Amino acid sequence: MGTMARTPLRTLLILSLGLLSGLAAAQESDSYDADPPDRAARLSYIVGEVSLQPAGEQDWAPAIINRPLTTGDKLWTERNARAEINVGPADVRLDSDTGFSFLNVDDTTIQMRLTAGVINVNVRYLDGNEQIEVDTPNVAVTLLRAGTYRVEVNDAGDSTVVKVGEGAAEASGGSQDMVVHSQQAATFRGTDDIVAQVDPLGAPDAFDDWTTDRSRRASLASSSRTSQYVDRDVTGYEDLDDNGTWSSEAEYGYVWSPSRVAADWSPYRYGRWVWVAPWGWTWIDDAPWGYAPFHYGRWAHIRNRWCWVPGPRHVRAVYAPALVGWVGTPGLSVSWFPLGPREVYVPWGRRHSHRYVERVNLSNTVVTRRLVTDIFENRARNVEYRNRRVPNAITAAARATFTSGGRIGERRMRLSEQDLARSQASAAPPQIAPVRESRMGAPLRGSARVPPRNLVDRQVVVRREPPAAAAHFARRPEANRDLAREQSARGPRTHDRALQEARERQQDAREQGNGRAAVFRERMNERADRPPGTERPARESNSSVYQSSVHDGRSIADRVREDRQRQAGESSQPREAHPQDRSGFEAWREQQRAARDNAERQSERQERQIERREPPMRGRTESREVERSSIERRAERPVERPQPVERPQREERPQRTERPQQSERSRPEPQQDRSEPRSPPTRGQNHSRPNRD
Repeated sequence: MGTMARTPLRTLLILSLGLLSGLAAAQESDSYDADPPDRAARLSYIVGEVSLQPAGEQDWAPAIINRPLTTGDKLWTERNARAEINVGPADVRLDSDTGFSFLNVDDTTIQMRLTAGVINVNVRYLDGNEQIEVDTPNVAVTLLRAGTYRVEVNDAGDSTVVKVGEGAAEASGGSQDMVVHSQQAATFRGTDDIVAQVDPLGAPDAFDDWTTDRSRRASLASSSRTSQYVDRDVTGYEDLDDNGTWSSEAEYGYVWSPSRVAADWSPYRYGRWVWVAPWGWTWIDDAPWGYAPFHYGRWAHIRNRWCWVPGPRHVRAVYAPALVGWVGTPGLSVSWFPLGPREVYVPWGRRHSHRYVERVNLSNTVVTRRLVTDIFENRARNVEYRNRRVPNAITAAARATFTSGGRIGERRMRLSEQDLARSQASAAPPQIAPVRESRMGAPLRGSARVPPRNLVDRQVVVRREPPAAAAHFARRPEANRDLAREQSARGPRTHDRALQEARERQQDAREQGNGRAAVFRERMNERADRPPGTERPARESNSSVYQSSVHDGRSIADRVREDRQRQAGESSQPREAHPQDRSGFEAWREQQRAARDNAERQSERQERQIERREPPMRGRTESREVERSSIERRAERPVERPQPVERPQREERPQRTERPQQSERSRPEPQQDRSEPRSPPTRGQNHSRPNRD
């Protein structure tokens, strides 16, 4: 009986423990979902008028230096304006009239959205799990390895140019993928049926020169003294060498001190507080170098000077919005001070996992896990903070100044010694709700330029699904998913397979292009019979049509229209007449010219029909070469030509030397004798070159 009584109790106890553990695991899973990412982007450089729309907001505000950017934030550069963004292993630079936003920024993914304009992406390194993607209105561009990339989108949103200086990029759109290699420029036109054209990279422009100078600066910083003490994932470390000095301290190791600061300067004093989701209250410093020292590491006061102590170099850095402690209970004023080495930072809010709190502390200072647990979970009281006792270390501001997004600096409040003695320091940030100015990052005065809505709200093609907050800006056609499944089944598309596909398309085109060989022969005969000075001007489509509109400030439609008008004007000019009298020959020549023009128009119509039938984004250049070789082989067959009308005597015409007749595919040798007169070919005549021996 005793055993039977204990069995249900034991079972109930086991079930209860399992339920509690499952509930704890569910809560921990929810906390992991609420953790912010380990990195944020930095707006590091601005010239001209640049506007910012934070995620979830409808208004635009002037962008400010050192503002952290994350998923959903939008930027717009006005004419003659430029901007630079540092995010993880990449530097993104924006040209004027450019609409840009982040679809996703997390620990391993950087997904950018380009709706119009030009950007340059310099990827310094790319680890195995890093994913960098640039999404445009008609293609999604995945950067495959470290290198320099330029992406351009025209105002209409139906043309994208991908230029690769170094590295390789894969463009996905419609139902095809295409890899753009180093020193190539690929143009993708259309939205549903994408047509690709690959050209050489071309000469750099003013924007390329500017990005090269900025990249050279970043490259020098990677080999500077700062790189010896700071982890490469610390965003903004490139600015430290030019604005401070390094020294060795027995207690902390190598520390950095700023060179030029105000007499009453203290960390987290000259700047502003801004609400940036999902971190909460975030410090934005006014100094151009003021990003890395205020979001990583700790501050120490050594021999009457402030020194920044970086975190462990062997640990990947984790971004923090502001590494400060807080004084007193926020009422009419708010007070804070910089955290010192071995002191615990507590994120804003309560929905953070213990794992995230450990990462953000262990990567920025030397601290024990036990102390992190005591401060974060057990809410340890009476913690001693060394910088709280440093003279002039505490900064205070009115609550209205704190939430307005304005600069603190000279607007700070003066606290008496009695107030400081009665107040108690805490690592937990104040529970102050943000207002509209806090989210925008600056007082709204209507000075921000509002970009065209049809450009900044345009949907783009994505390869990876962005978070739910940015999903309505993305479209992923079913054809892309079908293509991914098909490619996973058949493997990568090789050069031989592309050649086979081109040959299949050439076979289909041959069935409808039987009349093109005759047109080809007529053109060759015309070129051989035409006297000097009657050659048609060559088209310049390679230098005009294949350039994007944003490259030269004009839309593609305008460039195509001007090119057509120019060609029409050149074709309407009268051709140079032959110096000989053509009284009996003129009628036959005009008749042949009309027939030839008619054949050319028919051939162009057939070419357009064939191009419509070809699948998009395949090896079009390779297919044209295969098709041209087939046409040349058919052109070698002798075809009966109509006998021309007997020409009048031309005694006054000077003797003309003609080349010996030969086949279409054979090429004359450099030392060939051309003194023999040329006779018109007849049916069945052998066109091969006679034996010179």
